[in-house]
Amino acid sequence: MFRKRLVATSMVVAIIAAACGGSASQAPASLAPGDTAAPTEVASNLADEQILRIDIIGEPPTLDPTMASDSNSIAVLNAIHRPLMYLDHDLQAVPSLAESVDVSADAQTFTFTLRDAMYSDGNPIVAGDLVYSWKRLMDPRLAAPYSYVLDVVQGGPELLALAGDAAATDATIDAALANLGVSAPDDKTFIVQLATPATFFLTIATLWVTVPLQKAWVDSSGFAEAATYVGSGPFKLTTWEHQSEIVVTQNENWYGDKPTLTEIHMAMLQEASAQQAAFEAGEIDLAIVPSEDLARVTSDPVLGPMTQKVATFSITYYNFNNATGPTSNLNFRIALTQAIDKQAFVDVLYGGTGLVANSPVMPGIPGYDETINPYPFDLASAQAHMATALQELGVASPADLGKITFGFNPGHEARVAFLAEAWSQAFPGMVFDQISAEFGVFLGVRHSGGYTISRNGWGADFPHASNQLFGLYNCGGGNNDSIYCNEAFDALLDQAASEPDQDKQVELYKQAQQIAMDDAATIPLRFGASTVAIAPYVSGVVVSPDIAQNVGDFWYETIQILKH
Repeated sequence: MFRKRLVATSMVVAIIAAACGGSASQAPASLAPGDTAAPTEVASNLADEQILRIDIIGEPPTLDPTMASDSNSIAVLNAIHRPLMYLDHDLQAVPSLAESVDVSADAQTFTFTLRDAMYSDGNPIVAGDLVYSWKRLMDPRLAAPYSYVLDVVQGGPELLALAGDAAATDATIDAALANLGVSAPDDKTFIVQLATPATFFLTIATLWVTVPLQKAWVDSSGFAEAATYVGSGPFKLTTWEHQSEIVVTQNENWYGDKPTLTEIHMAMLQEASAQQAAFEAGEIDLAIVPSEDLARVTSDPVLGPMTQKVATFSITYYNFNNATGPTSNLNFRIALTQAIDKQAFVDVLYGGTGLVANSPVMPGIPGYDETINPYPFDLASAQAHMATALQELGVASPADLGKITFGFNPGHEARVAFLAEAWSQAFPGMVFDQISAEFGVFLGVRHSGGYTISRNGWGADFPHASNQLFGLYNCGGGNNDSIYCNEAFDALLDQAASEPDQDKQVELYKQAQQIAMDDAATIPLRFGASTVAIAPYVSGVVVSPDIAQNVGDFWYETIQILKH
């Protein structure tokens, strides 16, 4: 998307319209959070207690915006922070903390003018805080997983290169940070200089990792805990009872329209079945219906009318460790890919909802290519590739490989078992060590290459092909948990990022995907679709493909509780 005008809008809006069906629970699509009035019910219709109860499906590994990379954390950060730009209900990037943005003729200099705004502690938000937070994101000593998103900023590539340089000194890093293309000539002006034109840059400025941060707060002890937390969003972090519940309350210093909700209680139930049970018990107000309950819930005369279906910008895929172990062999990866009946995976484990995925970019996002499928389900071909792989690996049979480590976090047991069973049947003697680990631990081990195969999933941070490719598949990418590297793939991404012709840009992204899938870098399985359940007394929920953990969780401030 080129940010004088988005090009994906028509596709995105079509998906939203088809998925939402004009439900009464849907907020008007034209509203821009924090910049236009939230939908309002007649005061007499509103409940006296404006408390929303949701589940974020597990403990957030961190609420440090710079370090967060998971949907649990993002679901909370959306409420308590707000960046320069924000996605409105049409998924257009609009000013939020920024009052306006000026783009130079060469699309390389972005000048943001900040609105009058304060943090939750009452201190003013100044442009220097953005300079600090963006440099903190890029500091290789911190190793933030999303640092790669600023690769397009002047000096960004040099800093990312230092992240893998064991010889880099503090002086070298500090000098490189000083050259990062961000500046604040005054408290209201934040300037970003790009190294090369990037057609999607303003969508990067919508990400939680780019929010302003006070250095004094970050330097304080336990800064990311509730007792001392400072944010810039419509709500503020009030309590964090670890492994149990987070409570956020209205931020009285929020610069936008005051939310109707006074509190949001966020449970951490972890299991999808537990979330649905809690919804039916009246303990939470929103839920994503698990596949095993779909038929029962949607046909129920009471629960059925509370549900809506939405295609989501998300993908379920599994990592192969491309660097070490048997999965470093191309024929081995091809064999594993061709041994999986993806449609059966979707039917059995997701009740038939969603679409089979054969590439990373999701339907509805320019760059999606339904023709990419180099290794379709074919057991005979899979077994032939495995025979070749075993010969190349120097072993006689799959049993000689020993146990193959297969990592996942709780809640994914059935999916892991499905894949492991399919592979064990296709390749007799193959044995898997299925390793379940708490989410935060799992993320660290997965990223370090500690598993041969590992569960993964991706929800689009913004609707652009770059977001599903760059960082996940490029050499050294911050979320490249498959440790995949192909220089031809990287070159196409670089070319696409600066290509102003949208048709040519999309074609380059398609070519890049083809390379990664020809390499069987990962095994894509399913493009997401959700059936969401919304209590009838919850109004103003925006049903959108852009879901973190709950429907409407990018626009909490538009939600209201009706009398019931």
